[in-house]
Amino acid sequence: MKKLILIVAAACCLVSCKKFLSERAQSDIVPETTEHYGEILFSDGYPERLGPLQSWAVYLDDDVEAYYSSAIGIPGVADIAAPIFQWQPNYPELALTLSSNYNFNAWIVYYRTILGANVVIEYIDGAKGNEADRRRIKGEAYALRAFYHFMLVNLYAAPYNDSTTTPDKMPGIPIRTTADLSETFPARNTVKEVYELIEHDLDSAISLLSDYKGIRDKTRMNYLAANLLASRVYLYEEKWDKAIAHADEVLAYQAGLMDLNAWGTVPDPVNKPVLGINNVETVWTYGSEKEKAPALFAQTFDLSHNLVNTFEASDLRKQIGMFVNPPELKPYIAPDFSQQKYATNLAVPYQNAPSWRIAEVYLNRAEAYIQKYKTTGEANAANEALSSLNTLRSFRIASAAFQNWTLVPAAQLLEMCREERRRELFLEEMHRWFDLRRYGMPAIEHIYRPDASTTKIFRLEARDKMYVLPLTDQVMSRNPALTQNPQYNGTRMPR
Repeated sequence: MKKLILIVAAACCLVSCKKFLSERAQSDIVPETTEHYGEILFSDGYPERLGPLQSWAVYLDDDVEAYYSSAIGIPGVADIAAPIFQWQPNYPELALTLSSNYNFNAWIVYYRTILGANVVIEYIDGAKGNEADRRRIKGEAYALRAFYHFMLVNLYAAPYNDSTTTPDKMPGIPIRTTADLSETFPARNTVKEVYELIEHDLDSAISLLSDYKGIRDKTRMNYLAANLLASRVYLYEEKWDKAIAHADEVLAYQAGLMDLNAWGTVPDPVNKPVLGINNVETVWTYGSEKEKAPALFAQTFDLSHNLVNTFEASDLRKQIGMFVNPPELKPYIAPDFSQQKYATNLAVPYQNAPSWRIAEVYLNRAEAYIQKYKTTGEANAANEALSSLNTLRSFRIASAAFQNWTLVPAAQLLEMCREERRRELFLEEMHRWFDLRRYGMPAIEHIYRPDASTTKIFRLEARDKMYVLPLTDQVMSRNPALTQNPQYNGTRMPR
């Protein structure tokens, strides 16, 4: 069988696509059809091929805690994940001296997938094939490129709504919109410029994907997923009306929520997954459960008391999304709580993979309406927010105990919405970490237990420099045009 050329292999040669194609082997096939470009996009523009995007980032937010038990066997084993868990400024280099299990190259992985999307966007118009397929594949590529730039700018730049400056003055990340790698080293664009590209790409994606407004395949980007991402992006930008409009567009075509009242009373991520391809709420799923299974997670690190204490007794998400480990298991299982959203070693692809879900749409819509209520005092905005929150909660709280939330002051309602968002989306993508950033970067703490007799508290101060991750040495050495983010000074010590 002949091998289809993957144009993104030019990344290894640092030559233009045209030159790369001219030097191809005789057994290769030049991509000529829309089908070929669909294959290129799926293999080089989707996240699957290069493994987890940033599984190590599970250690950043306040939903995780370190535990110890005799089951661990080796005192100090938690030290392998300690640098990122403690928010040490040189965490990649420290972690890699202790273990080779961590891959901190999210920057490189995202730019490789951006390149795969750029190949399709730049060349598919000249391909032979069905126009409907061309529009769909190109729309997928635009949406994927928007997603990857969005993730990068929220990992490595200050949040769009940073109160101390404006997005047009903050360094963001380099924008990449071409498949030609022969250009000079790209410098960082501003945060505003990055978000303008994201908006443009989402507009293009939504237009191209609007020919079919359902979901053909949950593993491929689609019209509803592009609108969901748009609602998220505009929420981060505090463009409330646009966030609401895109959320409403999703709900017009798919509004169904999984009913945890019919889910059973114990976790069952294999037969009743709350994520992935077999969940009714999923509009797009990608990668695998490995995205939330870095080295030592579930062994010495898992859900924090801080998170678990936010759930009320009648909240079924606590029963189904986590397991409370009884005292008699402590000699064998270190964490007090074990997450049950992701199961490992599954035979079904995408079974518990990262997912964009309808629940987020309700939460985005509610938060945007609350912000309008906070600004204008309009009761209708508050009622719309309550409608979304109560709809979601009616599927999450035990029926016998459920009661609708009623009108309260805007600041209180906003805090209720944020806590609901935390409970619903814990461990999913990087929602909690990105939310903390846009909430003003508050102080949070991590409990760290390296051995049976030691408990240390590490504190990420309000507006700490580590809320904007440093570029790794590997990234900085490859591109001299980049400027480093301000860094925490010295080694972070426990309080």
